[in-house]
Amino acid sequence: MSVPNPAPAVLRGVNLGNWLLLEKWMSPRVFEGTAARDEYTLCEALGPAAEARMLRHRDTFIQEEDFQWLARRGINSVRIPFGYWLFAPDGPFVASPQHLDWAVTMAEKYGIKVVLDLHGLPGHQGPNDHTGRTGFFRWHTDQAYIDRSLDVIEQVAQRYAGRPGVAAFGVVNEPEPAVGEKLLVSFYEQAYDRVRRHMPAAEVAFVLAAFPESELPRYHGCLPGRENVWTDVHLYQNFGDWSACKLLDYLAYPLERQGRLRPHLERGPVIVGEWSMGLAAPQMQEIAAMPSFRQELILRMHGRMLLAMLEEYAGWFFWSYKVDTSPAWSFRGSVERGWLPDTYGDVKAE
Repeated sequence: MSVPNPAPAVLRGVNLGNWLLLEKWMSPRVFEGTAARDEYTLCEALGPAAEARMLRHRDTFIQEEDFQWLARRGINSVRIPFGYWLFAPDGPFVASPQHLDWAVTMAEKYGIKVVLDLHGLPGHQGPNDHTGRTGFFRWHTDQAYIDRSLDVIEQVAQRYAGRPGVAAFGVVNEPEPAVGEKLLVSFYEQAYDRVRRHMPAAEVAFVLAAFPESELPRYHGCLPGRENVWTDVHLYQNFGDWSACKLLDYLAYPLERQGRLRPHLERGPVIVGEWSMGLAAPQMQEIAAMPSFRQELILRMHGRMLLAMLEEYAGWFFWSYKVDTSPAWSFRGSVERGWLPDTYGDVKAE
């Protein structure tokens, strides 16, 4: 008989996005001098100079001070997106597993848990830049890509087995629905077995993705009998057409959404791997036309409404910790502007 999935303490965290897998909109300066649109085409355009630029970015974008800043505010976890090429050099991509090694060490030093997040798979599990290569959506079309993905997953699981800072391992980020349920569930089953060869269920959670959120009923609980499995859902409130939504209804939407999603939380742990303060365009324009004092009040209301809903989950992770181009997508920027609280849990800022 299987052991029920344990209900973990709430993980309150951030994504270290755009660090080990670039997204141009978050740091356009890294792409200066090229017409590249993703990490693959950037490295391709730079050629022999790619390694120096990528390593310089990885050395400087996240530093020890960032872990200190998070720990002082009671942030107890980080989700770290990375591409398969970090461990398995491929094409123009630049490998550097030592950066993830360092992050796990820093997290352990400051009492922060790590969710490893395989954000880009061989063949790429979707068409977007956050897989590492825009428009190259072939992962589900060739068994060789899936086999390579499983090998990388086992390599990562073996490398970080026994590390007390590693709380969970997410084996794929936002797989496109076109992949299909049969193939994706089979992949999850195989990936689970690969992870469990090195990471016992009592020590590390296995994280599978339900993307988009409408897929939660399909994938939450799709691995019966497996232990310590979490489902990752992403809850953004800016995509789609919000033009007909009044501002107060928009601000109250997290409560409506949570009413629909709450029954799923009773069937096992769900984490919100990504969310942000990002606003839909119509509401952003309406707020921008208001006096600054009222803008601040509404943005603080929006942030606290989201957090109140997120606290019902096993964990939440803001996207992202640092964003050069938009404070609404930057946890640190949102905290420093007062849109989000300065402390979390019982920790008080120094």
